[in-house]
Amino acid sequence: MSYTPARLLLAAALTSSLLSACATTPASGEPASEPKKPAPGANSAFPVVYDDWGRLGYRLDWVSFPFAPSEASAPVVATSIYPDAVVLQNSLSTTSLMESSTGQVRWSTELTGPLTKWTGITRELGEAGRLLVSSESELFLLALGTGNLVGREKFERVINTPTILAGSTAVAGTSVGVVQAHLVGRDVSAWNFGSRGAFDAPLTRVGDFLAAVSQAGDVLFFTDKGDLVGRGSILSGIDTAPATDGSLLFIAGRDQSVWAFDTYGQPVWRFRTTNPLAADPVWHNATLYCDIGALGLTAFDAASGVVRWHAKEIHGKVVAVRAGRLLVWDGKGLTVVDPQRGDRIDRVELPGVSRLIPLSLEDSELYAISTRNVVAKFLTK
Repeated sequence: MSYTPARLLLAAALTSSLLSACATTPASGEPASEPKKPAPGANSAFPVVYDDWGRLGYRLDWVSFPFAPSEASAPVVATSIYPDAVVLQNSLSTTSLMESSTGQVRWSTELTGPLTKWTGITRELGEAGRLLVSSESELFLLALGTGNLVGREKFERVINTPTILAGSTAVAGTSVGVVQAHLVGRDVSAWNFGSRGAFDAPLTRVGDFLAAVSQAGDVLFFTDKGDLVGRGSILSGIDTAPATDGSLLFIAGRDQSVWAFDTYGQPVWRFRTTNPLAADPVWHNATLYCDIGALGLTAFDAASGVVRWHAKEIHGKVVAVRAGRLLVWDGKGLTVVDPQRGDRIDRVELPGVSRLIPLSLEDSELYAISTRNVVAKFLTK
């Protein structure tokens, strides 16, 4: 079933009054009101063509509105998906948590204001773990059940990247060439490591180690305590997020190369391309997939770097693997690709969808966020 733009606008108008009841928790720590169920008719407010999603191997589970209608045009700046919760934050600093089973908004809170630059969301281990929301200068600790602000700590330096938890520390990269670890709950720095160039790309866990790539090309590997165990380099910075298979770090760089490094910082293989790389590499089932520009989506043997195939007409990032097939997102739709040969099997346009996030890469639920900040959860068929 498809919906015309007029019908979608009408559905959104009919539900807007219901959405105004969505709970908002101020950062001062007032408890959230009872969570609200998705409004009646909400499914029609998300641009779903059911037959197209069925061709991809999914069915709609629920549609939810994490933000008030007045914030529908504020861009989503951070997302975090867990088995029991979906967390979104917009540019106005509103952070909302939805129940993954129903789409109900458990709580919503405005942390600061629209001038704050936010870098990411993570979560402490355990059911009672706090939600850690980081701006470039502060770490906000929120109670998972209520959204109450239970702590607010200042970073020693301004950070550029999402934090990654290493035990009781939140580790991030800074604009001044320092990887810093903040001791959560103690409001002090645990350790710092200086390098060349700013850190803009997310840090990556590779087995027992943390990896960071600077804009000067430094490739660094640390223990959780900040001990340097490996150091390498590429020829320029990166505009992408590295990938890993648990033992190797894969980097797509502006130096027109795809790289693989071991945790000693030694390059295992390199593939040269004809252009700087802007698409994230993705590892799955001993294969690294990366859109390398002129040659399109390319499959590499992850251990050796040997090219298995090029798909020149296919561009984007592998966001999911469904029923053994790759789903490649290019910002406009999904291309279904045969992972063995790189052949295009199908193509589905997804107008009105701004991003797609799976819980895990293979055969898991898939979350879609619309350009109006409506969230839909799709289950595998």
